[in-house]
Amino acid sequence: MFLEPGESNNVTYSTTTIGTVSSISVEYNCLTSTETISWDAVFGATSYRAVITDGQGRSLNCSSTDTSCQISNLVCGERYTVWITAIANCESTSDGSYFFETAPCPPKAPKVYRECSTSVILFSWEPTNNTAYYFAIAVDSDGLVTECVTVETSCYFTDTVCGQTYSFYVSAVYTGGLDCNSGKTEGLVVKTAPCLPQNIYAIANCNSISSVIITWDKAAGAEAYVVEARGNRKDFYNCTSANTSCTLTDLDCGESMSVWIVAKNGECTTDPVMGDVADTVPCIPQNVSAVDTCSSDSASFTWNFASGAIIYIGMAVHVTGTVHTCAAMATECTFPDLQCGEEYDAYVLSTNLKCNSSESQHITLQTAPCAPVSVGATRDCAANQAVVSWQALQTGSLYTAVLQDEHGPTVNCSSSSNNCTFTNLLCGMKYNVTVTTNDGQCGSQPSTPIQIQSVPCDPQNITTVLQCDTNTANVTWTASAGANGYTAMATDGQQQRLASCHSMGTSCQLTSLPCGMRLNVTVQADGATCNSSSQPKAVVETAPCVPTNVAAALNCSSNIASVTWQSALGATWYLVKAEGNQGYKTSCNNTVTHCDIPNLQCGQEYTITVMGMNGNCVGPASQPVTLVSAPCPNTGIRASLDCSTNSALISWTPGNGSLSFNATLKSFQDPQKHNCLTNGSSCSISSLPCGQHYNICVTGYGQTCSTSSKSLVTLDTAPCVPTQVNVSLSCGSDTASVSWAASSGLVSYYTVTAVDDFGHTLTCNSSSTSCDIRGLACGQTYNVSVTAMSMDCTGQRSEVRRINAAPCAPQSVVSQLLDCQTGDVQISWQSSKGAQIYYAQAKSTNKTLLCNSTSTSCTIPALGCGQTYNITVVAEANGCSSNASAISQVTAGKVTFEQTE
Repeated sequence: MFLEPGESNNVTYSTTTIGTVSSISVEYNCLTSTETISWDAVFGATSYRAVITDGQGRSLNCSSTDTSCQISNLVCGERYTVWITAIANCESTSDGSYFFETAPCPPKAPKVYRECSTSVILFSWEPTNNTAYYFAIAVDSDGLVTECVTVETSCYFTDTVCGQTYSFYVSAVYTGGLDCNSGKTEGLVVKTAPCLPQNIYAIANCNSISSVIITWDKAAGAEAYVVEARGNRKDFYNCTSANTSCTLTDLDCGESMSVWIVAKNGECTTDPVMGDVADTVPCIPQNVSAVDTCSSDSASFTWNFASGAIIYIGMAVHVTGTVHTCAAMATECTFPDLQCGEEYDAYVLSTNLKCNSSESQHITLQTAPCAPVSVGATRDCAANQAVVSWQALQTGSLYTAVLQDEHGPTVNCSSSSNNCTFTNLLCGMKYNVTVTTNDGQCGSQPSTPIQIQSVPCDPQNITTVLQCDTNTANVTWTASAGANGYTAMATDGQQQRLASCHSMGTSCQLTSLPCGMRLNVTVQADGATCNSSSQPKAVVETAPCVPTNVAAALNCSSNIASVTWQSALGATWYLVKAEGNQGYKTSCNNTVTHCDIPNLQCGQEYTITVMGMNGNCVGPASQPVTLVSAPCPNTGIRASLDCSTNSALISWTPGNGSLSFNATLKSFQDPQKHNCLTNGSSCSISSLPCGQHYNICVTGYGQTCSTSSKSLVTLDTAPCVPTQVNVSLSCGSDTASVSWAASSGLVSYYTVTAVDDFGHTLTCNSSSTSCDIRGLACGQTYNVSVTAMSMDCTGQRSEVRRINAAPCAPQSVVSQLLDCQTGDVQISWQSSKGAQIYYAQAKSTNKTLLCNSTSTSCTIPALGCGQTYNITVVAEANGCSSNASAISQVTAGKVTFEQTE
């Protein structure tokens, strides 16, 4: 049998063989390549010999007098057959059917196959005997181990890293157990391709046009580098280096070269890696020449294209050392901001933004003459002409002054001196004035323009519109040429200026004009130096003045206000307005100084103003005066009564305009007048007589007038106390009759109340003056009173009358014969509620005997012997008797306690 994975290195093989030697077993140690063979003892054997034979017929043996022996130096990867011979006088041998296997030998002929362009390496070997699987590893230069387990005879190691040296090993694992293997082969060493160079830079030597330095980062595994470059003119350059830089030499100016680099390690070469573009120093610009522009503040020059140039830098140097520069991507450049009339030394150089070329040939640039300075103009407004002057900078030059109006036509004036005169200027024109000079080759730029303005033209179409409420006149006119602004003026008949306003447009407002006047309005155009004439052009009539001393009086009965005032300047008639504080408005008008305003609404405070009016305007309102109309009637009058005190609470909704109030109660039966005064909307009147019917009126008092409420509201006080109360008892029943005299006031019904000493109450109601109270309890004393009731009030209770109900019937009556000889009988009972005296009666068939007592017993004498009597007892009080007690019988000669109900 074979060892399974996970079993011990010492494997025991046993079997039972047919023959003399049996139960052979083997313990194999793969670490020491030894085996221990054991077997069962054979009867009669004195020694034993063990022989093992491999597949090639080679044998190993051991002898023992015991039942085991050990054989060393076993060959790897073999299958051994075992024979055991028992030795005595003769020999007996096992049948040779037992065998075992040894651990595999190390794999042979390991090989590695690698392609430089990939990251896969194939590791292979020859197969071995007795092998369960193979275990291969790859160890890189950094000691990183990659494993491969396979039953095949090769492994693919993928994702190998560039620039590494790998050692490959393989071992065969024994089929009999995991811990037995062949041991690994000697390592096979192989290098991967170098890593690609990184960060490749080209650095031009700006001090030399013939070399460029190429640098890069060290690539892992690289032993040498080759740099190749191709220029923009198809030139080819290269260099080789063992370090991380290389210099390309013998280059032409203006070259722009593509650069590649490869890394080598003796076995592999990387793919080319492209780096930065390598630029040599650009070439020097040639054929530099000036451009004739006749500019006073700039100069231009041109040149031929220079190979390798991205930008050209022009330099212009003034004799003072001031340097001007210009930059261009084309082959022409202009120097701005130069001084006029000056010479400059100019040259150009090219740059590729890394290196600059040398300077080109130098040329001279000349700017045009300077423009004249200190140009000024003097105006002569009366002659309508202007004199232009300037400062002469160059002798022998010709100056030309140009006068140009805003519509385009120009007037020229040439002079070799420093001034020139322009005549016959038009009104309202604005002229630009410039001066130029010419040196015979170039003309200067025009001088800085100055402006002169002729006399403004007169404004036309003057109109006025008055804002009556502010006495402000809006003045408008048509714009006049040459005006910088306008001044409008208002004058009276004596040409005295009363108001003026200034405007940059064609309108302005003359404010604060005097009221009630007729004024002349003129408009003057303002120029920079001269103003236009001003003539009367329009008239404005201002609003009337404010009426004064306004007074108003009110007629309370008609609610008409009479208003008076003093006359206002400029007014032809008057308007009077009255506006209430609740928004009601009314008015009147008149041509004289008084007016009546009718139909004032009640309860409002009116603000009254008077305004004067003319054909165009309503003048400002006078100082307001106030007038309060008669107050409005009070509404929503309500009255409530406190029945217990006959106090009335009167409330109402105040009418507008009332400042105080008087609530009055009037009754035909009550001659006394009851009222209360208040500033609020309610008041109380206390201690009113009972049983009265009152009419209520609430009067409101305003500032000057008063008004009374119009709706009828009434109030009834609580009914008066019933009098002459009389109570009578019906002795034979539980009813008391009560009567009384009728109460004053509005009575709906009467309530009679009877209350006993324990608080138990009996009542009866009646709409007349008598009532019966039923259900009186015997022996009780009652307090009886009468109360008058209205719909809203319960009146005061009448005087109390006490009444006693009939006494209760005596209980537990007992009769006792005292003396049989005399026939005296004693009768006793329990006391009855309400009883004053008791009457006992003994009645036989032929006679009746009585006794009375104020206590609870009495004696009836001489009943006689042998007679039977019915005994009863009644109680009496206040003339009323109770019901008789239960019957008790007694017979003369014997005593009985029986009672018959």
